[in-house]
Amino acid sequence: MKLKYLNTILFLLIFQFVIAFQDKSICSCELLKESKENDEKVSAIAQEIEASFHDLSTDGFNEYFDTESFKVKLISNIDFSSNDPYIRGFLDGVGDAGNKLALKIINEIENGAYYNLINYRYNIVEKAYYFTFRIYSEETGINYHDYKVCSDGKDIKVNDIYIYLSGEHLSETLNRIFKMSLEDEKNNTFNSKGSTLNSMFKVMNAQKLLQEGKVRQAYEMVDGITGPMKNEKFFLLIKALIASSYDDKIYEDILSEFAKLYPDDPTLYLKLIDYYFLKENYKMVHIYLDKLMFETNDDFLNLMKAHAYMLQEDFINAEKYYNYIKVNYPASFSAYIGEMISLSYQNRFEETLAIAQNLVDDGYDKNELIQFFEEKEPDGSNQLEAFVRSKTYKDWKSKS
Repeated sequence: MKLKYLNTILFLLIFQFVIAFQDKSICSCELLKESKENDEKVSAIAQEIEASFHDLSTDGFNEYFDTESFKVKLISNIDFSSNDPYIRGFLDGVGDAGNKLALKIINEIENGAYYNLINYRYNIVEKAYYFTFRIYSEETGINYHDYKVCSDGKDIKVNDIYIYLSGEHLSETLNRIFKMSLEDEKNNTFNSKGSTLNSMFKVMNAQKLLQEGKVRQAYEMVDGITGPMKNEKFFLLIKALIASSYDDKIYEDILSEFAKLYPDDPTLYLKLIDYYFLKENYKMVHIYLDKLMFETNDDFLNLMKAHAYMLQEDFINAEKYYNYIKVNYPASFSAYIGEMISLSYQNRFEETLAIAQNLVDDGYDKNELIQFFEEKEPDGSNQLEAFVRSKTYKDWKSKS
């Protein structure tokens, strides 16, 4: 089970921001004080953004994403001349930041991902409101986006996003790349082999190779990147993403490095969960799932708990957690199948069949389900084999 979703969203945006921008005046967006009134306002715009995404529209996101205060974050602690043509060019790309990100999210939704509002909260340490979205699909796994809320004095806005699988705010990632790019230009190494821009071009080319199915070439390209970017946390995550499609051992080694470097970073718990899944250390999987559940207050993580119990061959607990997801998240097809598998391993075929029939009653095509139930893995195995061999199943299959 690989949680591969650093998301192409993240590093495609990074690349686009590094090579482009638009000269606009920069304004500020102040943090909100905690109050019941502000609770209601934050909750309302979070729900509006969610509704807009579910309508496959970028309008909600773009209305509330404050580009100008995002620029302030991007250039913080950087000494530069605003008249420098390179600086003006770099800052130009942020002008379209919200729209780029929103379009990437919609693309994921159209490809089967779910983008759901989990909660909103007031962070006492930062004295800032956040609201959290979960992005999930069967193919890419799970990630979280924490939207940071501010006010321009009149309206509530969003001016940054903390991406869990990058372990930092988007502005922090871009700020660091900006600094490295300025250093490259200062030292006349901007177009050199180890420059930041050169490295970002390689990352983009690796992504294209990955999309073409050329996973070995993609990994070799990112593995050959030199210079300061190779040690950046977000780059290591990109490298892990590509390695996950190339070589399990290399992927495991990169995750092992993360386990050592960031053992207590809650936003990297997802990578540690993946690492311990690979190591078949399910005790640690449950520990980090519990920690992540505490941080996010997201009960959907019970699906991963169910997967872990299944791999432990603890079919009773697997059944319990799959059933929880099935009841609370009825659109999750994997929860139905997972519960069927856990019941089948216990030879409880009548209950297994009841779930299959419920799927048919809910609109699934019976013949397609039969094909799915009987399909074998590449190694010839089928977790539902006992069920499909049972008289209970054969009688149900024979009925029109």
